[in-house]
Amino acid sequence: MKLQIHSGKFLVNTTKSNYYTLRKLSKIISLVINPLVVAPFTFGLIIYNDQTLISKNLIFSVSILFTNILPLLTIFYYRKIGKLSEFDAPLREQRIELLVIAAMYNAVGFIFLEYLGASLIVKGLMFCYAINTAVVWRITRYWKISIHMVGIGGPIIALWFSGFQYPILMGAIVILVGLARILLRAHTPAQVITGTVLAMGLAYIELKLLFL
Repeated sequence: MKLQIHSGKFLVNTTKSNYYTLRKLSKIISLVINPLVVAPFTFGLIIYNDQTLISKNLIFSVSILFTNILPLLTIFYYRKIGKLSEFDAPLREQRIELLVIAAMYNAVGFIFLEYLGASLIVKGLMFCYAINTAVVWRITRYWKISIHMVGIGGPIIALWFSGFQYPILMGAIVILVGLARILLRAHTPAQVITGTVLAMGLAYIELKLLFL
């Protein structure tokens, strides 16, 4: 009888340990593969592999400024003044204003890229960020769609159009981040799937019809 009790406790402790390990791993995945990291990484790959661009450093700097630096500074400011409970804005209501500001940053970034003569795919990606962020803002007013998945889906389409066609790797990243967001209970499966499909669908239509 005592052996059974000890065995049961061992199984419970093991299960809890595995669960906490998975949660820690999910937090790391969510931190490393998040929209503010994915954006400069995607722009960097596209810009520095484009042999037709001349002012690569300048165009890349503009891209980083409007998709990473300014949004990140805004998040830090909102956290400092108490408008965010956490840096990742876990509450739906806390995301609404930030999404509006991010969409404006992206729109201004698109104007700068147009002025600098960036390639169509680079301008198109920034355009996707502006429009898709605005769409996500509209949805977030009523439903907490996954921004992580939106931030992955669009760039994957842009990378695919740029010649980075690695379906297994890209699919693995989508699944990995999606599972991480669900395991952390940040989103439901429906919110994760919708974010992915919406971002990929919008990016494909926008890039194909307007830029490529």
